[in-house]
Amino acid sequence: MGSINQIALGCGIATVRLPMAKPSWAVVRAELPKAPDLYAERSVSRSGSSSSHRRDLVFVVNPSGANGRTGKEWKKLLPYLRSRLGADCNICESLTSGPSHAIDITREAIREGADAVIVVGGDGTLHEVVNGFFWAGKPVTNYDREATHSTALGLIPLGTGSDFARSFGWKNNPYEAIERMAKGQRSRIDVGVISGETDEPHYFINVADIHLSAKAGYHASKYKRFGNLCYVIGALKGFIGHRNQDLKIKVNEGEWEVYPQVTALCIGNAKYFGGGMKITPNADPQNGKFEVD
Repeated sequence: MGSINQIALGCGIATVRLPMAKPSWAVVRAELPKAPDLYAERSVSRSGSSSSHRRDLVFVVNPSGANGRTGKEWKKLLPYLRSRLGADCNICESLTSGPSHAIDITREAIREGADAVIVVGGDGTLHEVVNGFFWAGKPVTNYDREATHSTALGLIPLGTGSDFARSFGWKNNPYEAIERMAKGQRSRIDVGVISGETDEPHYFINVADIHLSAKAGYHASKYKRFGNLCYVIGALKGFIGHRNQDLKIKVNEGEWEVYPQVTALCIGNAKYFGGGMKITPNADPQNGKFEVD
């Protein structure tokens, strides 16, 4: 028998409040695994705040998302966005220039006291922004230690798959997203944490997967120019040379068990991945639990 990968699953996950509010934002309350002393609750509500306060919104835009469609749609959307939210908010657009740039933009926005960081794009950009809320296993905080508010997370789904948005029934319609912000719609969601022995913790809010499905996703990312067909291409390429592998898995505080010849393992915080595949149909990003498939 060859080497066996070890995976420990548990419910020590971070909680994110995703208030699609005025405007769309989420507040991070982090409950880090194996570090209960790092609990921190961050609330979007402000005591004594007034309508005269102009909120600072940072829109993180991936202009190359959806084979360039995200950037084009954003240019059309911006005038409407300013007219709809500009009376109460300062709108700042930040265009990403490459991988992990959204992480850096998000961390800087939080440190500078932005009221919300709003993703304009798909699941890849959303994933980076979520990871930007954390640094070295802790939530990123405002430089101003006396600040009474925290940065929130928002989403305008405009990506190739936009799978996370599907779990809430949201379409790739930016105008509907803006209306949710203006109406103050809010949702509370969970965030999963992936911890290795040496690497910095990694965060996800949709589906984490390994082995075949992860390989398929990697290949699909190279064919985004074909739209949702990229996921079919990715799956076909993932099968080439694939070999099942034994996995050693522990759930919560249980015992380690060996699962032989596993094809793939998907840990769902939400329901969909791969452009609409309902891989973990019973997952609920608001119940504090994962679905494992």
